[in-house]
Amino acid sequence: MLAAIQALAALRGIAHDPAVLGAALPMTQDALATKLAPLALARIGLEAHWRPLGQRLPEAADFPLIAPLAAGGAVLLTAGPAVGEVTVRDAAGEQALPFAALRPLLAGEALHSGPVDPVNGASDAHERDLIRRNPKAWLLGAYLAERGPLGQMLLASALLNLCALAIPLYMRAIYDRVVPNLAIESLWALSIGVTIVLAFELLLKKIKARFVEAVATRVGQAVQHRAVVAVLRARAPTPGMGFGAMLTALRDLEGLSLLVPQAIATFCVDLPFVVLLFAVIALIGGFTVIGPILGALGLILVGMVCNYALKLASRRASKLTQARSDLTAELTSGWTTIKANNAEGLFEGRWDLVSDHLAMGHKHVRHWSELPASASGLLVQLVTVIVVVIGVLQIKAGVMTTGALIAVVLLTGRAMVPVAATVSMFARAYQSLAQFQALAGLLQSEPERDVSDPAISHAPVRGAVQVAGLGHTFAGSGAPSLAGLSFSVRAGERVALIGKSGSGKSTLLQLIAGLVPAQDGLITLDGHALDRFAMPHLRQNVIYSAQDAMIFEGTVWHNILLGMSEPEVAVVERAIRCSGLDSFVARTAEGYMREVGPRGSALSGGQRQSLLLARALVRDPAVLLLDEPTAALDVGSEQAVIAGLAEATRGKTLIVATHRLAVLEIVDRVIWLEEGRIVADRPKAEVLAQLATQAGTANGKHGPREAA
Repeated sequence: MLAAIQALAALRGIAHDPAVLGAALPMTQDALATKLAPLALARIGLEAHWRPLGQRLPEAADFPLIAPLAAGGAVLLTAGPAVGEVTVRDAAGEQALPFAALRPLLAGEALHSGPVDPVNGASDAHERDLIRRNPKAWLLGAYLAERGPLGQMLLASALLNLCALAIPLYMRAIYDRVVPNLAIESLWALSIGVTIVLAFELLLKKIKARFVEAVATRVGQAVQHRAVVAVLRARAPTPGMGFGAMLTALRDLEGLSLLVPQAIATFCVDLPFVVLLFAVIALIGGFTVIGPILGALGLILVGMVCNYALKLASRRASKLTQARSDLTAELTSGWTTIKANNAEGLFEGRWDLVSDHLAMGHKHVRHWSELPASASGLLVQLVTVIVVVIGVLQIKAGVMTTGALIAVVLLTGRAMVPVAATVSMFARAYQSLAQFQALAGLLQSEPERDVSDPAISHAPVRGAVQVAGLGHTFAGSGAPSLAGLSFSVRAGERVALIGKSGSGKSTLLQLIAGLVPAQDGLITLDGHALDRFAMPHLRQNVIYSAQDAMIFEGTVWHNILLGMSEPEVAVVERAIRCSGLDSFVARTAEGYMREVGPRGSALSGGQRQSLLLARALVRDPAVLLLDEPTAALDVGSEQAVIAGLAEATRGKTLIVATHRLAVLEIVDRVIWLEEGRIVADRPKAEVLAQLATQAGTANGKHGPREAA
């Protein structure tokens, strides 16, 4: 698919690297998921949509087309040289084939594409901006884009409401015509007819439910994809978006996806039909229509009061649910720490406290969500009493028949159903409001740039880094982490960052890697500001390896590659040897297929660090940023890894933050940080001499392996 997209772009005169087209999109063995092809094309200014591929030859205006093969893969179709033929381009080249012979090999869809309308078109970047500005409008637009299924759903709803008239009219005919005249033939005819209508009603219910689920599934998948993409491609971490908040945002998305099409059917068909039912009741029963009107007004009033209270209760319960989810994550990830520090009582108390408040919160939610249903049952019964009283009085006055009274009672009950459903729907909407607010917080995250500036997209990265006036303060922190930093690193130079814990070393590395946006100052790579790079392009050339980087459940090999295409054998062998991982793997029967356990729990600290270093080296970057790469290694392993780093980083830019003197052996220069400022930027020999002097003055107070 990715190769077909590249060929299509070239055919339209747009040359693009496939790595750029597929950057930050989920890939499986270099294969791009079919549904993400329009997103890849949107990055280069092409609008694309999947449409059904018929059995007949497409129109000439439809070409070129990308057509997936039924057996996997895709081909690019263009107009053929003869009538009934198409030109097929695949990995083997081009050939002309009759479309009738090719069609059985193709899947059922084709990707139609063309340049984005320069006036009315919406690029992918424009859509992201729309989502950030107004997530509600974008979500509504996602539903309205499903016009076909929604239209069929509304038609099914309208026919269902018409079927609801069958039983009341049937009962009226039975009481007013069949019973007085004992017309048995009419009884059978009417009964067979109403049975057919009831069977048709059951079929329509199934059809409507199928369309509702189809719309909800497609939109729900699109929203979930957008939400996860927003998290993974956010320019900076979303404030306050912890594990619990994200879980809450995505937990009830399926319910919300089902709620919206149901609400559309209710407001567009069911409620207008209530007016029709009221008109029929007035036509048949005269003043009996007063009963259902009063009942509807009572239901709306009760619903407004209950839904407002439910909104407040749901908001409180949602926050408590987030807190419990966060606490659950802490318990599972920090189980060893809790046990080692005898802190079980502390966390048991926290759990009980949150659970108690959450139980009370859910109790209030249930109370206010169940009250409208209870009230509607009572109101419907009272309405029935009112209708019967008015109906009997009208029968006495001779303006109404017994059959009409039966029909009016049945119609009244049917008319109350959409009103009660609307009130209940508002209750569900209020319950989902807090979840949607959390989801909106995800969707409104500022995205990273996904297309590099044309001036740098094709130029190789040399690795020259320059920092000018750099400053950064984390949210909620009273003091800046970095202030006024200025220095430059030549391409291929190896630099060490030293300083006390909290001096800003890790923050500086994250800023250079583009993981955290700079608040003040400027960082350039090869003379270009980092913001001009697409972040996937930047991270192919600048690799940051943190000392606490995550190791994911799976095999050693899975954690080394972590989704990247398998590189050349020589690169893999060098990365594994230089990281010291080969000696660990050689002692295991499973080799690189050994399972590392959740968060790397089956590995020792040194093994984890070797794996993280191998993960960074196998990407063969131009700039390598390492944070304490040998902190967990013993002396022998550290010496081996340092020698390996000297080999692996030859000719590459290396910036390493460390407290270990041994690491300074492979660097050319040392930058000393204190409280976020540079206090020294000197050649390695001068810094080592200064450290030796300080160590002698302190009479051995600091260990011989401590750099600062």
